Amino acid sequence: MLYRKWSADLRRRFGDRVQKISLDIGSGCPNRNGLGEGGCVFCDSSGGGNGAWMRGESLELQVRKGMKSAVEHYKAKGCILYFQSYSSTYGPLYRLKEAVERARAEASRHLPVWGLAVGTRPDLVSDEVVSYLSSLCRSDFEVWLELGVQTTDEDGLRWLRRGHDLACVEDTLNRCLGEPFSVSAHLIAGIPGERDDQLLRSARWLLDRGVTGLKFHPLYVLRDTPLEVLYMSGRFEPLSMDLYVSKVAEVLVLEGSRFVVQRLTADVWGGRLVAPSWLADKNGVMAAIDEKVRSRLGE
Repeated sequence: MLYRKWSADLRRRFGDRVQKISLDIGSGCPNRNGLGEGGCVFCDSSGGGNGAWMRGESLELQVRKGMKSAVEHYKAKGCILYFQSYSSTYGPLYRLKEAVERARAEASRHLPVWGLAVGTRPDLVSDEVVSYLSSLCRSDFEVWLELGVQTTDEDGLRWLRRGHDLACVEDTLNRCLGEPFSVSAHLIAGIPGERDDQLLRSARWLLDRGVTGLKFHPLYVLRDTPLEVLYMSGRFEPLSMDLYVSKVAEVLVLEGSRFVVQRLTADVWGGRLVAPSWLADKNGVMAAIDEKVRSRLGE
C-alpha cells in the first residue's frame, strides 16, 4: 500500500464499503455576511459544500439523495454523515445536535450509520463542542472533527482572509488531545508567497499536535469569489498539476505512515470551477499522485 486511505481503513474496520454523505444545514460562518458575501478569499456562497441548503433542500431530502447515490453508485453497506458546508458548529450547539439526530434517524432507515464527521473552523470549537463530540463516540461509531486549517503559515492565513491565527489552531488541537474522537485537517497548496515546502511543513506541524487525518487540495478559483477577481486581473495564478502532484506526493512519501488520507484533491460541483481546468479530472489527478509516490519510493 502506497499510503493509508480512509476508505480502506473504514472497510477494514466495518467489513464493507462505507460512504460519506455530505450534508448542508446552512450554518453560516463568522467570516461571512450571512451566507452570501464575504468570507475567505476562495469561498463561494455554497460554503465549501454542495449548496443544498440554498436550494431549499430539507435535511431529510439531502440524506435520502445521498443514500441513493451511495447505494447505486458505490454499493455502500453503511454511511458516515458529514456536516460539510460552512462551519457546522457556528451558532447554538442545540442546532447541530438536532440536525445530527434528524439525519441519523432518516439515514438509519436506509443504511447503518457508522459514523459522523463535523466540518468547522478552528475558532468555532468550544469546550461544549468537544464534550458533545466525545459523548457520541462508541467502538462501533466513528467520530471526526474536520478543521479547515488550510496552512500553518501566518502570512498565508492572512492572505486567505481566514480571520484566525495559528495560535487559535494550536489551542483547539490542545483541547482535543486525549478525546475519543479523531481530528483531521484540511490543507491548501499554492497560496501566493508560501515556501516551496509549505504543504509538508503544515502537515508535519499538525501531525506533531495530534491530527490523524489530512485532506489536500490546491488553491482553486470558483465563480463569484474574491479569488476570481484576483485571477481575472492577473494577480493570482493557480499551481500547475505537476507542481501540485509533487507537493502532495512529498507529504505522502515522507510522512504518509503518520496519518490517514481523507482527500487528495478537490470535488467541484455544477460548473463553478474557473481555474485550474486540470482540477476537473479528479481521477487523473489522483492517478498522477499515486504514480509520483511510486516513483519516489522506487516501486
